[in-house]
Amino acid sequence: MITQERCNEETEVQNVPQIWAVGGGKGGVGKSTVSTLLAFWLARMGRKTILMDADFGGANLHTLLGIKSPPRTLNDYVSKRYDSLEDLCIDTEVEKLRLICGAGDVLSMANPHVSQKNKIIQNISKLNADYVVVDLGAGTSFNVLDFFLVAHRQIVVLVPQPISIQNAYAFVRNAVYRRLSRLASQQPYLQALIKASMDTENELRLKTICDFLRTVEEFKGQDVATELSNEIQMIKPEVVTNMVNGPKDRNAGKVIQQVAEKYLMIHPVDLGGIVYDKQLNSIISEMMPLTKLLQSSDAYANVYDIAMKLVAES
Repeated sequence: MITQERCNEETEVQNVPQIWAVGGGKGGVGKSTVSTLLAFWLARMGRKTILMDADFGGANLHTLLGIKSPPRTLNDYVSKRYDSLEDLCIDTEVEKLRLICGAGDVLSMANPHVSQKNKIIQNISKLNADYVVVDLGAGTSFNVLDFFLVAHRQIVVLVPQPISIQNAYAFVRNAVYRRLSRLASQQPYLQALIKASMDTENELRLKTICDFLRTVEEFKGQDVATELSNEIQMIKPEVVTNMVNGPKDRNAGKVIQQVAEKYLMIHPVDLGGIVYDKQLNSIISEMMPLTKLLQSSDAYANVYDIAMKLVAES
């Protein structure tokens, strides 16, 4: 059992919060649960923490925290009913943890305009917090990827199933190409080359990022290729395998590591696994708040280990 004493650590107030984005492939991997439990632990460690629901099409974090009807959401900020993201923060029953609710009930917010998305992204760093944990929507839309790419910690959640591993790798791959695309937005040749590279059956036979950079160097010079390579290295996914049932399941993160290193020239970190927990599953199935999860829960302890690892390396 984890005691309160293990969590009471002295912290320095940060001028700019560290942003942890939690994403993945498709839904159903427990991304929102992982986001919430990470935020719980950060708050219990004494860090001022904000949990932000950036799932614009299906916001549900308020439910996981036992809040039935949020008094304000991101839609209120985008529609200018509130002047700052700070004004949206809702206190929770967890000390030092506040919540910014998503706007899944508003059709227009399911796919926000680029200016609305950028407004939110640019103002996250102004929040009064040590940490902001951002729960991203499912899939690989530009809105999801852009939130992921601006984060200090880029966490990818998957479950130990082949389709989930494929989806998680596709998420990371699309994040790499999204970053390249934004950098080359004013360069038609590079944009065309990026588009070709994203097609695994492209006529240029560009199978890996190394192939892509080699072609860039040939036509645009070494300086351009080096600049793009350096930008790619800024992407540092950290993989969490959820719902682990045995030792073999823990290898899922290592698969992402190996494939990403081979094809994308990046080096994901395997943060470890979270065991399948009947107690946690029961709480979620009955739509009870995650605050009801006992500290003796194995999954809760696993998330503590992950949170401690991330904080220690911050």
